Amino acid sequence: MSKPAPSAKDWSDVVKGAKRELLLRAARDEFAEQGLEGATMRGIAVRAGCTTGAIYPLFDSKEAIYAELLKQSLAALDDFVAAAVSAARTPEAQVEAACGAFLGYYLDHRFEINLGLYAFRGLKRQGVGKPSDDELNQALWKVLERIAVPLTEVRGLKPAEVRPWVALLTSQMIGALVLQIAGRLDFLDTGAKTLLRMMLAQCLPESAPKGRKASRNKNQ
Repeated sequence: MSKPAPSAKDWSDVVKGAKRELLLRAARDEFAEQGLEGATMRGIAVRAGCTTGAIYPLFDSKEAIYAELLKQSLAALDDFVAAAVSAARTPEAQVEAACGAFLGYYLDHRFEINLGLYAFRGLKRQGVGKPSDDELNQALWKVLERIAVPLTEVRGLKPAEVRPWVALLTSQMIGALVLQIAGRLDFLDTGAKTLLRMMLAQCLPESAPKGRKASRNKNQ
């Protein structure tokens, strides 16, 4: 039995999706060169080979486009971290797996670390509007919860007490990422992954069972 022919709506959705992806690819290039502050809807349109009028039915501002790119980036990061955590058997191993995946993902996707830090043209406090900022912060916390939940168990913390520890690990990883990408760790004969191992050695209790410690030393 033959499949029914796609309806006009189905075809319209396919075309709309293709246009959307084309615009997002063009926007990546525009933001990479101009940053959020310097980018323009016209610049995105030129790169996409369309008029600005063709963008507005899909995105009402450059901030909305930036937010969508960052939302997709955080979703991909979460999938990567979740897969790493699912393969770890103990809470300590889950913390190590989550942090290692977080760091490794951004080392392999350097555009996205700049995207997340709004750092294409220098670091400064920026955002894409409070509703989108709140949504993106929730998406980031979903990723960081994969560190927070097992860390709560490992350190015997209450949920309200774990956030500073997550902030400590995250700031160390981001700092190490920025320094490695800038080539500033080379002369110190170290790298971001080594620094993460050192930080985890400080954050995770020394009293961990031998099986856990042996697993960690093997991974080093």
